[in-house]
Amino acid sequence: MDASSTIDVAVWNIEADGGRQGERRDLALDILAEHEPDVWLQQEAKHSRKGGQRLKNSAAKRLGLRGFLAEPNPYVDADIATAVYLRPELFHVREEPPRAKPWWLHPCHVQAQLGDCPVPLNTVSAHLCFFDANQRLTEAGWLTTLAEPGMVTLIGMDSNSYPRAPEPTVLPNWDTVTDRAHMVHRTYVDADGHRRSDTRPDAALIDAGYVDLARHAADHLGVDSKMALAPTAGFYKPHQGGPQCIDRGYAAGGAADALDHIEVIDTEDTRAASDHAMVLYRFNRARLERVLTQAAPCTR
Repeated sequence: MDASSTIDVAVWNIEADGGRQGERRDLALDILAEHEPDVWLQQEAKHSRKGGQRLKNSAAKRLGLRGFLAEPNPYVDADIATAVYLRPELFHVREEPPRAKPWWLHPCHVQAQLGDCPVPLNTVSAHLCFFDANQRLTEAGWLTTLAEPGMVTLIGMDSNSYPRAPEPTVLPNWDTVTDRAHMVHRTYVDADGHRRSDTRPDAALIDAGYVDLARHAADHLGVDSKMALAPTAGFYKPHQGGPQCIDRGYAAGGAADALDHIEVIDTEDTRAASDHAMVLYRFNRARLERVLTQAAPCTR
């Protein structure tokens, strides 16, 4: 397919931003450049604020994209940025709304127009709290504000949690997980006092009208579910329950109707560059433009 007829979106948490000295960053950027994404939603942009945002700017130049970082959060012990990168020939930025609480790590939220489409596309890179299920639910609740009528939104995130609906990868058996702190991080206590796998952020987003793009591809686009819903993290962590699909993409406002394909990029190179796989979403540009033209104006 002609590249100009698609919008390719990469979601990739590059562990610790490629390392303090950038020891894995060049490899990560090589992999991204090979796939030529028009949008990159990055988590763990840990060192990208430093030196006048030198790493962010160099990545943007290398990939031919324009980069944005989440607002700083001085009230957390580790202000690890999230980032959005957009192809400037396609997207005209309208707004970078700042975000404060209730987030553990602020999401990067950029409103941009695709070409001449009148309705803006909300692009969001999010990294949900790793240690507190209730905090994750609050963060998911904030994301539902971008699924209100008239809004078209695309989210890429490290969810640090699990899907509500069953998937090919079985959720961890917490009785056998030896990292008991991780067990607490990834579970919540229900009304009866039992610990359950934390599927509540996914449930909140789906109930608010978001579409899980990987599940949509498996259910409606003929993509093999074991490929679309393949694990994205935990590859070498049997003590934490093993591989799971925690890196997710969600769409609201009809954007899922423009999805053509999804691929989880899990190779020797991606594992050398990060502890997360990259997820690549391919959208049909003409269909996405129709969505961004026909959506009812947001009244908020």
